[in-house]
Amino acid sequence: AVVINDESTGSWSEISCTGGDQLALSRQSEVREAAKNSLRDVIKPNEVATPPPAKRKRNDPSVANGDDDHKFVGKVNCNPVIEDLISTVKPELSKLVEYCNKIKMWIQLLIPKIEDGNNFGVSIQEQAISEVSVSCEFGKAAFDEMTRYFIGRGKVTSKIVKYPHLDDYMKYLTESDEKMFINVRVIVNELKMIYCCLFDIISKNLEKIKQPRSQISTNLY
Repeated sequence: AVVINDESTGSWSEISCTGGDQLALSRQSEVREAAKNSLRDVIKPNEVATPPPAKRKRNDPSVANGDDDHKFVGKVNCNPVIEDLISTVKPELSKLVEYCNKIKMWIQLLIPKIEDGNNFGVSIQEQAISEVSVSCEFGKAAFDEMTRYFIGRGKVTSKIVKYPHLDDYMKYLTESDEKMFINVRVIVNELKMIYCCLFDIISKNLEKIKQPRSQISTNLY
């Protein structure tokens, strides 16, 4: 958990980041098993899959994964482990983007008018805005990656349904799910590091961020 200061209310709040047993490396075997189980309806036990015909006439009424004798009527489910992790982490990414936008606007409105000299405090504000912007872009990119994962998995699954006799597609699906599990772990660790770094930067330079120019220097102008 990370504690941050809400400037709009003047109160401190705690933000929890997903972790612990839910992202333990020991769950990789569970991810692989769940990927295999999601394909249990594609080829049933002791069933021999036959490849679709090499060529098909135009407007052939046969189904995409073979003729009518091999029509696929089952269902390929999502990997429940990955789906659960993504549904838990995505709201945290949305919060990160929202917090970053608020902090960026708060600092931006504290930047004084442009003057010659005495801009050291302003440079600190700009550096803080830059760090917050990078964190915001990370949240957006991670959110997009999780969304594209389902599109990619769906394309591979459609290939498995069409060519169930090819083990490479099934292996690729299992490896993709395992890769996404590792990516989610990395994203969560990055989330915790981002909150800690932003808190460190803002708390150490809070005075300069709130008042980039000293009152004495301001009166001189």
